[in-house]
This record gives sequence, structure tokens and C-alpha cells, in this order.
Amino acid sequence: MKKSYILIGLLTVAGAMTSCSEDWDNHYEPSDQVAQESVMELIQAEPELSTFARMLEISGYNDLLASSQTFTVFAPTNDALGDVDLEDVDAVKRIVLNHIARFNNSTAAGDGHTVKMYNGKRFAFDGTTFGSAELERVDIIANNGILHVLGGQIPYSYNFREYIDVHSSTSKMAEFLKLYDRREMDLGASRPIGVDGNGATIYDSVMYDYNPVLQHGWYGIGDIADEDSLFTMVIPDNSAWDEAYARIRPYYNVYDKNQDIADSIGDVQTKLAIVNDLVFRRVIENPAAAADLWTTRGSEVVNPTEFFAGTTQEKASNGVMYLAPKLNYDNVATWNKLLEVEGENQEGRQAAQASAIYTRSIGSDNIYYDSISESRYIEVVSTGSTATQPGVTVTIPNVLSTEYDIYVSFVPGTVTDTLNIEKTRLTFTLTYMGANGRNQNKTFRDQKGTRYVTSDTEMTWMKVNDDPVSFPVSNFYDMLWLIDPLHTQNDRVNTTKLLIKTDVTNAEFNRNEMVRKFRIDRVVLVPIKK
Repeated sequence: MKKSYILIGLLTVAGAMTSCSEDWDNHYEPSDQVAQESVMELIQAEPELSTFARMLEISGYNDLLASSQTFTVFAPTNDALGDVDLEDVDAVKRIVLNHIARFNNSTAAGDGHTVKMYNGKRFAFDGTTFGSAELERVDIIANNGILHVLGGQIPYSYNFREYIDVHSSTSKMAEFLKLYDRREMDLGASRPIGVDGNGATIYDSVMYDYNPVLQHGWYGIGDIADEDSLFTMVIPDNSAWDEAYARIRPYYNVYDKNQDIADSIGDVQTKLAIVNDLVFRRVIENPAAAADLWTTRGSEVVNPTEFFAGTTQEKASNGVMYLAPKLNYDNVATWNKLLEVEGENQEGRQAAQASAIYTRSIGSDNIYYDSISESRYIEVVSTGSTATQPGVTVTIPNVLSTEYDIYVSFVPGTVTDTLNIEKTRLTFTLTYMGANGRNQNKTFRDQKGTRYVTSDTEMTWMKVNDDPVSFPVSNFYDMLWLIDPLHTQNDRVNTTKLLIKTDVTNAEFNRNEMVRKFRIDRVVLVPIKK
């Protein structure tokens, strides 16, 4: 008896499972009565969906929904689409992609089930709604997916790039970004399908949209169209854009024999400076409470309250945007930063005649460990007669057409031995490009005074100039130039250089009052804040 009950139980369960399975299959598999039509054909057969059917044709997605691929479509009724301008193809496409998803997505998945739409945005079932739009009819089965009928449109939430591109108030930023939109082939996803007459491989190409200003892995400000990432972005309106442009443009006064080329370079570099520090790689709901706030390009916002002042917060589909009538940039914290050149950096560094340069390192037990940048410095010595004044030329890249103070950090001889008490006097010669494109020189010297004399026992921060040094033209290489595969570091022509030499008289040297050698930690150009 026991075995019979078990057998009957098993048969009962099996029958129930078979019934459930059949119901499930009937729900999703085509039969003689239903699901002979594609999703597109179902939509075309419904008079109340005629506007959406027309939108699918306008946007070019009608053929896709008639294909063998599987889709779920959330189709709004004609009444829900009454205010759509069918002449605006871009708007039509946005709405269509906001109502189509890949694969089967039934209400059977339950409340809270999230669906990734064809445009990358995500919405969820919630009782009688989907994406807050009312579900009028659900789970209409097609031979290539499922159709749901909505009583309203799914509200459209712009990502940052969409907002910028769509709104006339941000058209100037949109125009600039669009200059760098391009289509590229995904070599990893593309597959070879043959060889042409010249022996070159032909690919079944998979293409993707790419914008280096946004998406470059090292220099880009962030893929602000990515629906699977979260950002915060300050978005300037056209007035803010113009004000920032007028403020920043004088810092990118480029020299070229062809003035049109110079103006074009300066224009692009100014616009890059405007967009560089607008994006943050996290959601910032309350800027006033934000700490340790860094832009995606590595600039620190020390005063978030000031930076976000006057902006209006709005939600984006991939974060939070702050619409700005003015950009509150701190120029010396963003686009006009302090310039530092480490002494040990060999790029652009050159020993003067009869001089040698040695790179030195120190350990954590050295008394100057916390004072010497990156724990390294250079020692410059003479290789000639004792009368030789040794020196080194340090190249300073990315100087803008503005004013700077020049500082050099020197390391005392006691860095190697506490008994090594020595000092020296120095002279400086600054070379830079003039407004006419020719090199100009400016020498800073105090042969018999103490102004340019290093300390014998302490680190010396020596200010070279009295009045700010004004550079008439910039010598800056922007990210578009740097990522161009046709350019290399050797192609860079840096026109700003600082020659540092000893300036010790024979009498001072012979009396052992001063030595003809010195040690440099780094050279720093500090921009004058305006």
C-alpha cells in the first residue's frame, strides 16, 4: 500500500508538472491559434497602436521587430502619443528605443523585475504599471517575443549626453562634443569573412560609437552616455559656455605663422579646458557635504559649495546633473594649474657645457625624506676646470599665455652627510617664445648679493622673479594632440626653458666660501590667480 501511495503521489506530481509545463509552453510558444505573427505584425494589426507603428517605420526599427530576433515591446496607445512630433526623427527614435527591449520579458517575472531597454535604460514592473506607465494589456505572444500595451508613455529620463544634445540651452557644448563623434570597428567582435583582390582581409564588421573627449581611457572626461555607469556632471548653458570661453581663451594664445591655424588651435584648447573638469565619477546629491571631491580629470574641488553655487539639480538616467548658468571654476585648481618639473625627469633636461648630472635617491631614514619630492633629486657638478660654472637646462612643458612666479627647490649638501656644509650662488636664464614666435631671454642674477644663495643646511625654496613673469603665447599640448597616433613625444617642441648655473666668483671659490655644484629637487611655475 505504501508503494501504491507513493506511485499515485508521483503520478499526481508528474501530472501537475506536465500541466504547468504545458501552460508555460502555451504562454510562450506559438500555436495554431496565436503567435503566428511577429511583434511588428501584432502592432500593425492593432488600430490603437497605429501611431507607434508609424514611429517604428520612421525610426527604421520596423524591420528589426519583424526579424527572427526576440524582443519585448511596450507599445503606447495612440492617445498616449498624441503630442509626439512625427517630423522630429531624433525624438521619435528616442521614444521608440525607450519602449523596446531584447528577449522575452513577461509580467510573470513579477513586480520589481527590471528590464534593460534597447537604449540601455532600465525600468521595472510594479503592479499594474511598467516604468510608471499603465499596463492596459499584457503578455500578447508573438513568434519573436512579447507585446505589452501601455496607456501612457514611459517617462524619458535623459542621460547627460542626451540632455546636452537635445536641449537648445546647451547647444554650444553639444556642437563641440559632436565634432569628435565617430564610428569605429570593434576588432575583437568583428570576424574575418574573406579576402579582397589585394589580399586584405574583409571583416564582418561590428561598429560602435566613440568620442575620445568622453571615452578615451586616459584623457577622456567620462562616458557620460553610458547607462550602466553613475556620474555627477555640471552642465553649462550657452551663457555659461560663452562666459567661460571669454575668460579662458586668453590663456591659449597660440603662435603659428598661419594665424588661422593658431586661432583654431586656441579655440579647441579653450573648449577642452571648459569641459575637462565638469564630471565626477559618483553621485553627489549634496555638494555642500561632499568631501574629497575630484573630477574625472584629476582636479580637486576644494570648495564644493562655491563650485556648485547657482546650479539647479536634476536627475539623469545615469546620475545627477547640475545645470549651470555660470561655471564657478577656480582657474588655478582646474585648467590653469601649477606646473612642476622634477629635477630627475630626464625628458627635456640638458647639462650645460662641461657639466654632469647625477640622479640621487634617499631612503625613509633621511632627515629630508619628507621634504624632497618623490625622494629623488639631481646633483649638478663641473667636469671641466675648477673655474667652470656648471649648469643644467630644465624644460617646462604646457606653459599657458599668462603670468607665473618661478620657484626652484634646492637640496643642501647635508642630505648626504651632516658635516657636508656647503652653499652656492646661482643665476637663472629663462627662455620662452615671444609674441612674434622668436625666442626671448630673461636673466635673473645677483652676483655679489645673497638673494640667490642656497642654504648650507636646509632645503631652499628660491623664488626666481620679483614681478610675475608674463608669457605672451602658450606652449600647450592638448589631449587630442597627445592621443593622435601620428604624434610622439619627440614631436613636441617645448619653448620654455630655465637654465640654472652657479655664479660663484673665483675669490669665493678659492676661499671655500662657496662651491660650484648644486642639487635640484624640482622647478615649479605657480600661476597667478585671476
